[in-house]
Amino acid sequence: MYSRIYDSIKNQLQEILKDKHDITTELVWSKPHSSNLGDLSFPLFNVAKETSLTPQDIGKELIENFPMMSIIDRSELKGGFLNLFINQNEFAKIILSEIISLDKYGKSNLKEKKRIIVEHTSANPISPLHIGNIRNSILGDVIGRLYRFLGAKVNFRYYVNDLGRQIAPVIIGYFLLNNDGIKPDTKIDIWIGKIYALMNTFLEIYQIKSEFESLSLIPDIESSSYELSEAEIEYYQAKLDTSSVDQQQKERMLKQLLKLLRVQNSLKEKLSELYLQLKNLLVLNVEDLDDLANKYLVGYLAGEDKEMVDKFRKVTQNTLSGHTETLNLYNIYHDDFDWESEVSWGGEVGKILAQLDKKEFLRHDGQALLLENDKIASQLGFKEKYNINYEIPDLILVNSEGIALYPCRDIAYHLHKLEKFNANYCINVIGKDQQLAQLSVRTALYGLGEHEKADKILHYDYEIVTLVGGRMAGREFEYVTCDELFIMAKNEIETILENRDYSTEIKEDIAKKVSISSIRYSILKIDSQKIVTFDAKKAVDPNENTGPFLQYSYARALNILQKAPKKGIDADSIIQSVKQINFDIRKEIEWKMISLMEELPFVLKRALTQLKPDTVANYAFSLASVFHKFYDACPVLLAKDKDSLDTRIAIVYSFTKCLESLFEVMGIDTLEKM
Repeated sequence: MYSRIYDSIKNQLQEILKDKHDITTELVWSKPHSSNLGDLSFPLFNVAKETSLTPQDIGKELIENFPMMSIIDRSELKGGFLNLFINQNEFAKIILSEIISLDKYGKSNLKEKKRIIVEHTSANPISPLHIGNIRNSILGDVIGRLYRFLGAKVNFRYYVNDLGRQIAPVIIGYFLLNNDGIKPDTKIDIWIGKIYALMNTFLEIYQIKSEFESLSLIPDIESSSYELSEAEIEYYQAKLDTSSVDQQQKERMLKQLLKLLRVQNSLKEKLSELYLQLKNLLVLNVEDLDDLANKYLVGYLAGEDKEMVDKFRKVTQNTLSGHTETLNLYNIYHDDFDWESEVSWGGEVGKILAQLDKKEFLRHDGQALLLENDKIASQLGFKEKYNINYEIPDLILVNSEGIALYPCRDIAYHLHKLEKFNANYCINVIGKDQQLAQLSVRTALYGLGEHEKADKILHYDYEIVTLVGGRMAGREFEYVTCDELFIMAKNEIETILENRDYSTEIKEDIAKKVSISSIRYSILKIDSQKIVTFDAKKAVDPNENTGPFLQYSYARALNILQKAPKKGIDADSIIQSVKQINFDIRKEIEWKMISLMEELPFVLKRALTQLKPDTVANYAFSLASVFHKFYDACPVLLAKDKDSLDTRIAIVYSFTKCLESLFEVMGIDTLEKM
């Protein structure tokens, strides 16, 4: 692991305090905001409190006893602070030599003994990935990359939620089309997403019509069980007004009717051909879609009907192949896929429920079973350990129909997941709306006596992503897919590249890599607890705080090094003999570049400790911004003497090495041309 020069200086000062006064208070250093106050500053107020001396007296004693160090030029006392002025040329030699000598600057073995699971994406397996999913994927990917860059063994997992009630209608619709010879006309996950939107709408229309029929409200209008007409809506509205149905039920049914009519008409317009094909196939082949969907779901839940299992798996695996293709486009990869259904079939869920019930941690409400979170957390020390000072609500594990719900399977899944990879930690990247469910997994494990495993689980939550002028509604097929998001960014980039004198192949490569960087970086730079509003035009602007700006900065630095031979400058030789350079720092911006590059390993460490990927992104932007100021103020290839030239070449090359490390962590590609 990297030892920091500043910490070495601090440790020596600490030794003096310990030796002279047995002072144990930890010294804290900071970088002053002004160069007039030195390069390193130590407040002495707290340490002085342990003695009868003033901060000024303590400071004088430190200066008198501080050993001569070539890295320190001079020191001064000012207002209770000990300010040290660094020998910038000596510092530059140490730091730039280290950056240049290493294969990847900032990479370390800090976490080499750790085994980390990062579960991310885990999206709906019957629709394409959309802009709402991509933040999850990018955050999970970068957290894992950060752990891996600092030495940990990382296992990226994808939990396939294939037992959702909304899946069964999709399976029915998919095979109705397939058996009729109707094949996908687009990318498979998008095709299945269309079926999802249509089939669940048909199902909801069937269910609401059945509800009206149970109230003996049946219009004398020729229509399909799976479609609503304006005339039917008028009939239902009129009849409800005079019916004995209570007001709350009336309002709910009318609201649902109007929503379904709007969704139906929208889908009919957007997916006209597929809409008609599916509706006609349902009318011909399915009398009761609700009943059939329930039979499909129950059959798959049991896992004993091979034909049913094959059907569900074929559709969900097709969707996952589309997900994987999209994720790979974004430089995101998974090691393992875990199936919710296999967790259910393993029989662990029943055992877990029995254990929790035996320990009286389940509340019975008819057939429903609720996990008594607060009771567990209060009795078993969970609240105290995690400083929870509110009442944790109960969570339904088994519904009123006696069916175990997904949180119940999640408990069993986490026991297996931690064992499979023998993990030290398991980080679940899941949206804020799942806070109670995620917390319940950990309380349930406490209730089962699995405290150690529960303590290894972390729910990494995040806020939503919105699109400028966009709206999200998966069941209405109203969202921007990640593929469309990429195309939006790529179109903006291609407009910028139109007048560039590059080959078609190079333009395509640049457009792809810049598009991905623009999306990844626009997500990463925002604190995960804040909403992201994506704007394609802003995200691709190379003059703003964007991924393309970072890629342009790298290309600009590389261009300097590539031009050097044309000026008769052997940049490679200068870089290889960096330890022999007579460093000559003349301008403050040169020092700022070196000082900022020195921070990189510690920025990465801090980002990991705090689990804040935005720290990495914003540090990268700060570094690139300073580089452009350096570029303007310090013409590298026009340096007036050898020492200045060598110094600046070393700075530029070190900058490219820093960006390469940061890009690897952020999942951004380098580019030689922009």
